[in-house]
This record gives sequence, C-alpha cells and structure tokens, in this order.
Amino acid sequence: MADVISFDSLRPDIYASGQTLNTSSYNLLFLADPTTAAGGGVSGVGAILDGRAASSCDIAACPQGGTGNYLAILNDGGVNFSRADHQAFSLTGFDYSFIAPISGLPNQNWGQLQLSGTLTNGQVINTSLAFPGQGSDGNYYFQSASLLSGFSNYAFTGLTFNACIFNESGICSNSLDFPAFNQGQFALDNINVSAVPEPSTYLLLLAGLGAIGMVSRRRAAKAVATATVQGA
Repeated sequence: MADVISFDSLRPDIYASGQTLNTSSYNLLFLADPTTAAGGGVSGVGAILDGRAASSCDIAACPQGGTGNYLAILNDGGVNFSRADHQAFSLTGFDYSFIAPISGLPNQNWGQLQLSGTLTNGQVINTSLAFPGQGSDGNYYFQSASLLSGFSNYAFTGLTFNACIFNESGICSNSLDFPAFNQGQFALDNINVSAVPEPSTYLLLLAGLGAIGMVSRRRAAKAVATATVQGA
C-alpha cells in the first residue's frame, strides 16, 4: 500500500526532540542534535511550515518552490520514520532542500542529506545526497531525490534523515566531536513510502489464490461432466 506524506493536512506547528508526529500510518520521531542528545537534553528540531507563507521563516532562509506545508528539520536535528503497525516499508522518492541559516550565502555545496535505514534483519545501511544549489534568485529550492542505486529496493523497519555540513577540512560532519553549529538543516516533502507485507502475508495470499484456483477447476470439471451427461 503506497502513501505520499505531504504534510498538507497538518496545521503549522513546532516539535521538540523526543516528540512523535503521527501521519498517514507513519510515526515521525524527532531526534536531538548530537550535543543535546549526549547531555540528555531536549531541543526544538522540527516544524511543519507553510511554503506559501513568507512569515514561516523569519530567521532561517527557508526553501522556495513549496506548494503547501512541508517538514523542516532544524538545529542539527533529525527525524526517524517508522510504520505505526510496525510493518516494514520501502522508500521510492521524496522532495528535499537545504535550509540555509541565513539568506544571501554564496552558492556552494554546504552539506549533504544523510539517510540511515534499518532493515528487517537489523542491518543498517546508509547513503547521502548533495543538497540542491541555489536558483538564479539566490534562494534554495525543493528538488526531487533520485534514488540511489538500490536504496529504494530495501525494506526498512526504520529510516532516519539528518544533515551534515562540510567543515574546513572538507569533511561532512554533524557529530559530538565535529558539530554542525545549527547549520545542518533541511526540508522534506512528498515522501513516497510503501508498506512491505510480511512473508506470511504473501503465503496467505498465495494460499488464497490457490484455493480460488482449485474451486474454479472443480467447477469447470463439474460443468464439463454435467454437459457430457446431458449430451449422452
């Protein structure tokens, strides 16, 4: 069953680390930045913003091109997606953008969006995407993610998004030892996810199809036998 999480049905709001947002059969758990998490604290890291309202971003330089609400992850935080029914799911695409800490920054690759997925066997796989650059007007815009040699073929039990920022050594970091200083910020929208049935569900489906086929064959055989008797 496919879902597109667009956030348009939600009212604008803000979220602290440790809070969970429930939408479209999915739980979104907001995660603190590494420094706050290490100290056991709570920080403001999430927001539902209206891309049509200029007042949504009075501080940061929020992305342009949104047609409705979107999810903003701020202050070096992250967000983890999982299904409310604990079923596995796949990711087939999403829109994303960099949220610059201030407007007017020079156009360059400031950092990357990082994805970390936990598979049904407990294995963790990671990938990253460069943030889209600025438009000709100096603003950052949403861009559709191109996934990602095989990443969209996996079944996840959990999927975390966060961001890293390149430091002076060219290392993209957002960690306790190498913090991003509240510049690891990004926006997500139109997240395409699909539930992946358990193997037992497939077996039940196949068993049901087999039973239907058996009943159909019996009916067909009975019809042939009846026709033969009547024609004798």
